[in-house]
Amino acid sequence: DVKDIQSAKGMNTPPPGVGEVFAAAMVLLSNLVSHVPVQKSGKVKAKDMEWGPAKKILLGNIPGFIEDLKGVKVVVDESRFPTTNREEIQQFLDLDFFTPEIIKTKNPAAGGLCSFIINIITYYDIVVTVEPKRLALKEANDQLAEAQAKLKLVNDHVANLEAKLAKLTSEFNGANAEKSAAVNAVNKGNTKLDLAQRLISALATEGERWAVTVEQMNFNRDLLTGDVLLASAFISYVGPFTKEFREDLIQNYFAATLKKEF
Repeated sequence: DVKDIQSAKGMNTPPPGVGEVFAAAMVLLSNLVSHVPVQKSGKVKAKDMEWGPAKKILLGNIPGFIEDLKGVKVVVDESRFPTTNREEIQQFLDLDFFTPEIIKTKNPAAGGLCSFIINIITYYDIVVTVEPKRLALKEANDQLAEAQAKLKLVNDHVANLEAKLAKLTSEFNGANAEKSAAVNAVNKGNTKLDLAQRLISALATEGERWAVTVEQMNFNRDLLTGDVLLASAFISYVGPFTKEFREDLIQNYFAATLKKEF
C-alpha cells in the first residue's frame, strides 16, 4: 500500500527488523534496476543496505519502487534473475524474525514487503527446480510430436499400401474367377466333344447295321408277294383239315419243301 510505504519513508530510525526487510529489497532489486548500486561482484555494499541509503534509493520514487517489485516476477519467468541475488538474500531469509507476522507488527508496509520477498524467492526456487523439468518435458513433447508425425507418415504409407493390396487382391480374385469360369467352360466343351465323338462313333456303327437291315428289307420286299401267295395257297389248302394234320403238313412237308427248294 502506497500510504503504508510513505509512513515507512517518514521513519528516521526504523523498528528492529524493518531495516533488514528493506535491505533484503535492495538485494532483490540489485542487478535488475540501475538505481540500485552494486559492486563488480554484483553484490550490494553493506553500507548501501543501511536504512538511510536504502530508504533514499528505494523510497525516493514509491510508485517506481512498486513497479520494480512487480517486474521481479517477469524477470524470474524469463529466467533472468541473477543467482547472486538469490545467494545474497538468503542471509535475510535465515533470520528468525524475518516473517510477515512479526514484521507486520513493526510496520504494515515492511510486513507486506517481507511477505513479497519470501514469496518471490520461493517462486524463484520452484521455477529453478521446475524449469529443467519443463525444458525436459518440452523436449520430450517435441520428440513425441516428431515421432507422431513420422508415425503418421508411416501409417499413411501403410494405408496406401493396404489400399493397393486390396485392389490387387480384388483383381486377382476376379482373374481367378474368370480363370475358373474358363476352365469350367473348357471342361464342359471337352465333355460335349467327347459325347459328340462317342455319338458319331455309335452312329457310324449303327449306320453299318442299318445299311445291312435296309438291304435285307429290300430283299424281303422282293419276296413279299410270293410269300403272301404261298401263305394264301397253304391256308386255302389246309384250312379244312384238323389242327394236328395242319401242323404235321407244315413241319414235315411244307416247311421241308420250302427249305429244300428255296
